[in-house]
Amino acid sequence: MSGTANKSAARRTQILDAAQNLFLRNGLRGTTMEAIARDARIAKPTLYAHFPDKDAVFLAILEQLLAAKIAAFDAGLNSDGPVEARIGAALAAEFAVIAAALAGSPHANELFAAHRQGAELFRLSDERVAKRLQAELAGAGVAEAEALARLLLDAAFGLAQKAIARADLGADIRLLATRLIGPALPR
Repeated sequence: MSGTANKSAARRTQILDAAQNLFLRNGLRGTTMEAIARDARIAKPTLYAHFPDKDAVFLAILEQLLAAKIAAFDAGLNSDGPVEARIGAALAAEFAVIAAALAGSPHANELFAAHRQGAELFRLSDERVAKRLQAELAGAGVAEAEALARLLLDAAFGLAQKAIARADLGADIRLLATRLIGPALPR
């Protein structure tokens, strides 16, 4: 990377870090581009050179979050153990990334619900996860792998939406995977 590209990437990171802190502290509606520029210690024209509006900043943060979520999911799925344990670990890990990103924010529910702004990003991420789950389940001999993968994802999402900040969310998701997958495995 050239010096200019490095500086631009560093500036982008600086903006996204400031924006994420503001979104967590003030919520999406309570954060302005002016506040992001101020907290990032840059001029507003510099901010607008990187992002056309607050929604674009939020989407960039979602892109980073989704990349981390997919990496955590993949690591859990690639771990050792029986399929139900690996899937439980993968789902728990991906939702742990989201929970960690929202930790301590009084606006966690608003921000979790605001993912609709990045609906296409989440759709693609969820599609990738669903295909991986379906392949793992089919490989383990589950007859209705596609339906079970969909059910697991929907149930895990429901648990997370209801209690994203709960300390035992990961344990609940792992238990869900064990209870749903175990009986579906061939004996």
